[in-house]
Amino acid sequence: MIAGPFARGRQRRKDERELGTDLWRRCHDWFARSLDRYWQVVDEAQRSGTIPQDEMNGLVNAGNVLTELLPRVRQLCVEARRVHPERGLEVPQAASDLHRVLSRAANDLATTAQAAAMFRLGQASLQSVGRRAEKVIAAVEEAETLRPGP
Repeated sequence: MIAGPFARGRQRRKDERELGTDLWRRCHDWFARSLDRYWQVVDEAQRSGTIPQDEMNGLVNAGNVLTELLPRVRQLCVEARRVHPERGLEVPQAASDLHRVLSRAANDLATTAQAAAMFRLGQASLQSVGRRAEKVIAAVEEAETLRPGP
């Protein structure tokens, strides 16, 4: 379901309140955009009808697992902003490891979407998509160990 203009406005204000507009917002949004791209690839694969149903189920299952990571990434970014208020796009020294790992998670997710696209075109295996997805999960779990303190 597509959100209406008022719902989008409320969400935008909530995002600005919780994530700010600079460093931590960009960190969260990069992950979210990479996730959107993954689902676009899965949708394209499903519409093409060239992928067997069991393999399509694998892509969807991986996507579901990756989607469950988004609220965790958001919470990490909200907490990081609370503890390390942003000053533009400058990464605070105390938060550099967390920012680096969250950036890696978003990059790994974009690479997962790319692997899914290559799989859809018959130039990669479903296992390569799974390996990439495992890297995303590992990066988010590592970021949670670097969670900022109170």
